[in-house]
Amino acid sequence: MLHISIDSQNFERGMAQLLHNVENRRPITASLATELLSMTEDNFASESWGGQAWKQSQRAQREQGKTLQKSGQLAASLSTQSTNDFARIGTNKPYSAIHHIGGQAGRNHKVSIPARPYLPINSSGNLQSGGEKRLLDIIKQSLARGI
Repeated sequence: MLHISIDSQNFERGMAQLLHNVENRRPITASLATELLSMTEDNFASESWGGQAWKQSQRAQREQGKTLQKSGQLAASLSTQSTNDFARIGTNKPYSAIHHIGGQAGRNHKVSIPARPYLPINSSGNLQSGGEKRLLDIIKQSLARGI
C-alpha cells in the first residue's frame, strides 16, 4: 500500500508570511522607490530615456558636456518617498518640469526646449522601456521571500 503524507506546517508558515508581505507593503514600495531612483540615475548617465537618446543641448555641444548636467543640481535634487500605498520620485527644482516634458521657456516663451524625460515615467504616464520588468522583478522577489 502506498502512503503519502504532507507536512503543511511549512506551507502554512509561507502563506502567513506572504499574507504579511501583502498587507505590509512598505518594504516593497521602498524598494520600488529605490529602483525608480536607479532608473533615473541611469537615464542621466546615458543621456537617454529607457535607451532613447535625448536631443543634445546646445550648451552640451558647445562645452562638450552632458545634457541636463551643467551643474548637477537637477540630478542631485532627486528624492523618493514611499508608504504602504505608493512609491514616488521627484525633484523640487522649478525648472525640472520643462526639461522633462519640454515646452516654451525664457522671456516671452521664445525658447523651445525639447522633452528630455529623465524620470522613468514620461508626461504621457508611460513607463520607460524595461522599467515594468525591473519593477515587477522587485515585487516578485519581495513577495517570494514570504513563500
